[in-house]
Amino acid sequence: MNFQPPSRSLTTRDKLFITVVALLIIAVSIGLYFLNLTFPAGGGEILRHWVGARSFAFDRIDPYSAHVPDVVQKLVYGRNAVSGEKPYILDTPLHLLLLYFPLSLLSDPWVVRAIYTLILEWALFGLAYLSLRLAGWKAPPWIVSLFFLFSFLNFYSYQALLEASPVLLLGFFYTGVLLALRNEQDELAGALLAVSFYFWEAGLPFVIFVIWYCYKRGYTRVFAGFGMLTFVLLVSSFLIYPNWLIPYLRAGMNDLQVGYGFTIVTAFSNLLPAYGQYLAWGILVLLIFSLGYEWSAATRSDERRFYWVTSLFIASTPLLGLRSEMSNLSILIIPFVFILSVISDRWSRMANALVFIMLLLVWLMPWVLYLFILPEFEWAESAIFLLYPIITVVGLYWVRWWAIRPPRIWADELSRIS
Repeated sequence: MNFQPPSRSLTTRDKLFITVVALLIIAVSIGLYFLNLTFPAGGGEILRHWVGARSFAFDRIDPYSAHVPDVVQKLVYGRNAVSGEKPYILDTPLHLLLLYFPLSLLSDPWVVRAIYTLILEWALFGLAYLSLRLAGWKAPPWIVSLFFLFSFLNFYSYQALLEASPVLLLGFFYTGVLLALRNEQDELAGALLAVSFYFWEAGLPFVIFVIWYCYKRGYTRVFAGFGMLTFVLLVSSFLIYPNWLIPYLRAGMNDLQVGYGFTIVTAFSNLLPAYGQYLAWGILVLLIFSLGYEWSAATRSDERRFYWVTSLFIASTPLLGLRSEMSNLSILIIPFVFILSVISDRWSRMANALVFIMLLLVWLMPWVLYLFILPEFEWAESAIFLLYPIITVVGLYWVRWWAIRPPRIWADELSRIS
């Protein structure tokens, strides 16, 4: 007797649902595109990639030459950059710059910015959604809605969208890597790591740790996925521009020598001129020792501890002395939602109130500092930079015990009920 498998054909109701969702996505995308066209001056991150790709594709100008920052500065500032402003030197390796080449077909920089910002907005939605999935957070619908509002309307996400920074795409890729590893989709994790291999100031410690963890665990398929995609991109890049490596390294060194952005030392020195530098170095050394300990313990731990350690690496990156910017802090959504999920699981009776208070404070404080304090006091900018990573690192250590423990035991359940 032959048994037929159940039919997988879509019902009329399924088709109607898919159509409605597709139309909704298209309508939202169109609305966001026109909203993006109204953004104030900015978008330098995508513009430097667009100018570099377009200059090379159409004018055969070296993308790592001074031509690119000169053009981008005039688009963003209306003049050449002055001391303290970002010069927009292109320091993305050519094999990843190839991914921006489709945008070089467009001639209007502001249309390019609007389209790329639209991609970032959907990436931010995906980042928030995948962060919830990673955390396994079963929050009430109103808390989930509040979290999505926080993700889009917090100060750091706004800065990333205003600057059209690829950090939001990288955050989406980082969560994709962690989910792929959890689901044993190692080749996918490797491919996502391959396209995340730049913008080091946002996630270098995270990327290095994940690669090392996969090596120690023997996840060879991760390296297969990483190697295949990287090989194809590298071969393509050397075919179209064989000598790009030295100009790229030179551009990266030039960018490192320009004074802009924030480090933990400069931020604390601005806040506390007398002893801020010593405090910053103390925190930096303490963080390095803490990360070293967690690094060494990670390979002997389970999935819960690995997730906590990766969250710690993401949250600590702005405090490790690397030069960073406000927009780079937008990916701290990943560790922040992990903190909220542990709070929700551990303190069930008052969890919603605690989560609401934390979301409100982390959303409100940077905006208050930016809108009301910064116009009068320059130190407020450093406070805004330090606020989110410090809260997140402290929060991760606050929930560490419950985060890396096995699932809730019966004694916890009794205390929860009582």
